[in-house]
Amino acid sequence: MSKKPRMFITGATGFVGANLVRHFATGGWELSAQGRGSAPQPLMDLAQYMKADIQKPLPPQAATVVIHAAALASDTASREALYQANVMGTRHVLEACRNCACFIYISSSSVYETADHAHIETENVDHQNLSPYGLSKRNAEDWLLEQDWSARSLYILRPRAVYGPGDRILLPRLLRLVRAGRIFAPGEMRVSSSLTHVDNLCRAVETCVTHWQSGTAGQAQTFNVADAEPYEMRNVVQQLLSTIQGMELPFNALPLRPMETLAYVLERLKLARQFSPYALAAVSKNSTLDLQKSAQTLGFIPQRNLWESLPELAAWVQRVGVQRVKQADPGLPWDI
Repeated sequence: MSKKPRMFITGATGFVGANLVRHFATGGWELSAQGRGSAPQPLMDLAQYMKADIQKPLPPQAATVVIHAAALASDTASREALYQANVMGTRHVLEACRNCACFIYISSSSVYETADHAHIETENVDHQNLSPYGLSKRNAEDWLLEQDWSARSLYILRPRAVYGPGDRILLPRLLRLVRAGRIFAPGEMRVSSSLTHVDNLCRAVETCVTHWQSGTAGQAQTFNVADAEPYEMRNVVQQLLSTIQGMELPFNALPLRPMETLAYVLERLKLARQFSPYALAAVSKNSTLDLQKSAQTLGFIPQRNLWESLPELAAWVQRVGVQRVKQADPGLPWDI
């Protein structure tokens, strides 16, 4: 019987979960993982895999550390679908892992209201001002914090716009801004935004595990996670898309106000798909995270950034195909 400590990772067939499996596969852990779909062979080679839907009760999991990365990340899903996946799903995962010593929840910066200041973990939030997705993640956080953590540790991580090879949310949205060799953007995009390279998120999770191993059981803590410095979104869009296309793309700013009105109408008519008020706000309003707490408490210093990652992002998009990435093809390769 293996004497390695066991780690259980949910959402292993998704972007973040897949990267977490690969990150911890060489770290001396015996890995088990969960996903809704059939597992690709590279995942089966790294972890014991369980195909299961977290919206239903799960069988008990004997794991020392649990990383809950599974979620429904959508601007257009119904409130009920988001509640079932993100709130009830979180409850089912914790209930299946009642004996775990360390529980790490991958939340989201969507739990903050829109603001021009850098968000800190302790700021007050009016739940009514959150998107349905943000509210579901906030409700999951609130439920977790209500549990008894006197003998165990809870770490809640709030990343902002996770990106990297394999990304199925941010990259597809940005690629859809390109039409006929030009960028058609919502407004001037002269806004500041935190982004999170997936490697930085994986390292932040690792620092939580290390922090717990140092003897800090009996705590529930929340941390922002992002690249070291925020970005101007116009620079991000122009440089990223130009690198992917292999040529300098002209930037065309579309009037923002009519687009906001259209997005609102489409949402009210339940016709929004990729074009929602929340997706529009993500590239037209400031959204930055204060990282002091994670640096001071965990000693976490982000190492990766978008600019040095441009070549690998462009290479991955070209390898799997621009159209497949643009459409967020669920069959995107697991083994990046």
